[in-house]
Amino acid sequence: MQMLVNRVCGREARGVRMGGSVNGDARTVLGRMLVGLMVLGMAWGCSSEVSSGPTGGTAETSAKRKRRRSDVLDTLIEMSQPETLVIRTRRETVVSLLNDWVEMGGESFEVVEPVNAEYTGRLEKDRVERIKSPRFAIRDVTHIRDAQWYAKIGKAIVAGSKSDRERVGRLFYYVTRNIVLRTDDETKLPLAPFGIAMLGEGNARDRAWLFVNLLRQLRIDAVVLQVDEPSSGLLVGVLLDGGICLYDPALGLPIFAKKAEATSGVTGRAATWAEVTRNPKLFAVLATAKDSPYPFAGKSLSDVRVSLVGASSFWAPRMRRLQLALTGEQDLLLWDPLESSEIVPQGGLARVVAGGFDKEKIAIWDYPERRRDGNASFNTQQLQTFALRQRAFESPIPVERVIANDAGDIQLQLATKGQFRHRMSRNRQLLGEWKTSVTTFLKIRMWRDVPPLPKQIGFVGRREQAAVKAMMPTRVRLVHEEAADDAAFWAAVCQYEQGEVESAADALKEYMARSGLHEWESGAVWLEGLWRAELGQVARAVEILESITDEDPHWAGAQVLLGRWKPVARNSVKPAARPAPKSKDSQRGDGDADTR
Repeated sequence: MQMLVNRVCGREARGVRMGGSVNGDARTVLGRMLVGLMVLGMAWGCSSEVSSGPTGGTAETSAKRKRRRSDVLDTLIEMSQPETLVIRTRRETVVSLLNDWVEMGGESFEVVEPVNAEYTGRLEKDRVERIKSPRFAIRDVTHIRDAQWYAKIGKAIVAGSKSDRERVGRLFYYVTRNIVLRTDDETKLPLAPFGIAMLGEGNARDRAWLFVNLLRQLRIDAVVLQVDEPSSGLLVGVLLDGGICLYDPALGLPIFAKKAEATSGVTGRAATWAEVTRNPKLFAVLATAKDSPYPFAGKSLSDVRVSLVGASSFWAPRMRRLQLALTGEQDLLLWDPLESSEIVPQGGLARVVAGGFDKEKIAIWDYPERRRDGNASFNTQQLQTFALRQRAFESPIPVERVIANDAGDIQLQLATKGQFRHRMSRNRQLLGEWKTSVTTFLKIRMWRDVPPLPKQIGFVGRREQAAVKAMMPTRVRLVHEEAADDAAFWAAVCQYEQGEVESAADALKEYMARSGLHEWESGAVWLEGLWRAELGQVARAVEILESITDEDPHWAGAQVLLGRWKPVARNSVKPAARPAPKSKDSQRGDGDADTR
């Protein structure tokens, strides 16, 4: 501790402010915003850009007005980027500029288009009114942000895929890796997909919602299938190649089309509804007990509730204006109407009907809009819960000054707010910037006990670290401890995404063995089991999954995989343990070598 005092004394006790400079990307974004806002201002009254009209007034040329409006649109899209919105720009500002953009095109808010019967027959009146409104609202800005976010994720995750089936599979496992499964009781706080993914946990419906939205940006249609008896169940049905491929977000697995093979790992091909109808055992083997059949077992398609997944912003005419104004470089799907028209010859409803569903039985899933309603109107208790859930994102909260008096007493002056590098790193991870994210996550872990100190302090030893940590306010300590716990788990996921499967599995094993918080224990055990199987270590995978208790939300998925993998594990014992004579080829000393 005395060493720390010595470094401070004699320098007028001045700390070094830890504020960083704005990086190149931030400067680019801010520059574009300023240009757009300047253009918007010039659109109303810059006399050098107008010509005389026939009535003696002034009128901007059509070409210049069109160019100005296009520049404003580019700026609005930029301001709604997931890396920008809320962090550097306000939703309210974007809403105002969106409505100004409409007026710049000479359109009137007095004209209200009627809502198609495809919506009025399936939605409550207040949600129909939300679609009908000609003015943009806060929810629309979030919708634009999310669409860009989904598009970026999809591009990163499916890169190199050779078929739609492969793209769908990659996105499904991406969702289940990044959204650790929680129970309904643990997910009562109503969050939208962006918040769900950032916090990294959700229930089966949350997983389904995010999965379908990611697929939509790839122009792949999907529906939610639900049953209530003998127990509630939910599947995502993806319309591919004339079939309905089935994925279970609660199990974290597709409905497998065939038995496991030694080389199949976890990724067996998803069965279609037609295949399950021909072979009912594909559902039957998913039962977790004899008296607990799989919810969809024995069901026909007519027994199942079929729901379209979407929200009011996707179907509103105001969003059509924006969609049609986008250029080819802005490959976003902002408007995806249910009805067919001259613009969209086959609407979403018609495409689903073509997939084999009865039009009259197709509903609109109310979960997304209901959760967004709740998310937009948090009560006091929910606001407090949300603040606690996301406080780790503030990490690190740096020490700006270390003040020492003549008696050797030390006081730490902390920054009034954190640097939010943990939040930025999590967002980058979700967007596919895994290498950069790992680097930051390693720093977040280093800052668990001691956050960034003024540069004049230099190296701080273990004994001094303990002293500094003891001086931290409780809230600051919790922020750094929780962020370090997140970072350890998410860094392992990043390693997996980069193809470092064994390193990722080992990192999760290390995560479980270390002291401190283990908020991600459930997800860590589940993912290590999957990744060990992918490495061919089937016996080890079985051992890991058998440790999952029936109180864990991943238990049902573990039972399905244990049923598939135990026979494989029995056939993958070391050759030396077999009663048959050894041969030169069998002496590799690798118990799982024949499964690779």
